[in-house]
Amino acid sequence: MESKWYDHSHNSSGWYAPTAEMRVETDPTPPPRRVHRGRRVALAFLAVLVLIAASCLAFGGREDPQGVLFPWSFFWNGDDGESSPDRPFSFDDPDVFDDDFRDFFDSYYTATESSQECTIPPVDHYEAVSLTLSDPGEEELTLHAIYEKCVPSIVAIRAYTDEQISDSYYWGTGIILTEDGYIVTNSHIIEGTCRASIALWDDREYEAQLVGYDPRSDIAVLKIDAQGLTPAEFCTSEGLLVGDSVVAIGNPLGEQFRSTMTEGIISGIDRDVSYNGTTLTMIQTSAPLNEGNSGGALFNRSGQVIGITNMKMSSNYYGSASIEGVGFAIPSQTVKAMADALLAQGQVSGRPALGITVGAIPQAAAGHYQLPSGLYVSEVVPGSGCDQAGIQAGDILTHVNGEPVTETQDVTVQIQDMQVGDTLELTIWRDGETWTVTVALVDVNDVY
Repeated sequence: MESKWYDHSHNSSGWYAPTAEMRVETDPTPPPRRVHRGRRVALAFLAVLVLIAASCLAFGGREDPQGVLFPWSFFWNGDDGESSPDRPFSFDDPDVFDDDFRDFFDSYYTATESSQECTIPPVDHYEAVSLTLSDPGEEELTLHAIYEKCVPSIVAIRAYTDEQISDSYYWGTGIILTEDGYIVTNSHIIEGTCRASIALWDDREYEAQLVGYDPRSDIAVLKIDAQGLTPAEFCTSEGLLVGDSVVAIGNPLGEQFRSTMTEGIISGIDRDVSYNGTTLTMIQTSAPLNEGNSGGALFNRSGQVIGITNMKMSSNYYGSASIEGVGFAIPSQTVKAMADALLAQGQVSGRPALGITVGAIPQAAAGHYQLPSGLYVSEVVPGSGCDQAGIQAGDILTHVNGEPVTETQDVTVQIQDMQVGDTLELTIWRDGETWTVTVALVDVNDVY
């Protein structure tokens, strides 16, 4: 399986972006409820941007999508509030169009939830540590043997949003990287939190320090002060075939179901899924995943980690048929690339950013407002190349390097092989006038 950890050349517009975290009662008996995490987010929306390291736009409650991808950590809290989405929308509604097309797009698109800063105390230095990928094993173990071999490498993570309150926390899973306490997990488990505790399979608990996290790849690394741990064996995910048997081990649904193993197969390879404005190339699996499985391991039948489980497809809130057995894992090659960068310097650098948020223009809106063919710009990131070139929210991007763009993948094809500092020409329409500007790509860490 080819490692494409920030390949944005594929169309992900048919996938659904992760929305709010899960929040359930502190008493595990009641069923979990879907609620907002505390920021304004769309409960069901379609990602439409796959520009490198730019934000993505989504339909904000005016369409009836078929499913929603959820990152599978969740939040324990006594708050039993529950949210509900806006009603579906039709262009046949005569009142849908505002007088100004900019006002229309402000309500038509809802920006996906942005990541919150993690303030878990950082490590005081970085060590020369890297993740090793073995060759796939040839011996096929029994399911019992896999569990006995692998479960000591799986940890439970509680990530707290308050320094003092301990009965509300994000719950997820992690994988031990080294015997001296480096742990890899999903970024979305720890974003917006200030402290974290790690529980080993034998119930020993440790306070965690932050090595680094990368919201765009959904990878984070933590460190605990421990020795003699059992690191998981990671292997390359190249050579995976649809139909290969796999198992997932994680901590679904809270403390009661820690160290749960589920069985499935590889259902798809190189699945492109939009997440945080980035296209992640994922492994699809039928192994059952639930809230709390985030950051857990997907193992082959030799007991080697081939991916980190982080999201699944779920039915939407409009009563459509349920969706089962469509889960995703970040391939081990991606995990290595991200984890090695975080271990070395606490961040991932070198990814080019255009610095705008764009979305496709519905045909009905283009006709009503007499807009040119192109992509609507809803936001320009301060300090980006687009900001320096004078591009503004409300502009329409019509061409990239002379090629017309009407879908987001038209842009990503143009920039997929470019590096930080490379330039490209963007043709912009504003209030009936069209001109071309030269834009330099910047490092994502410099503008986000």
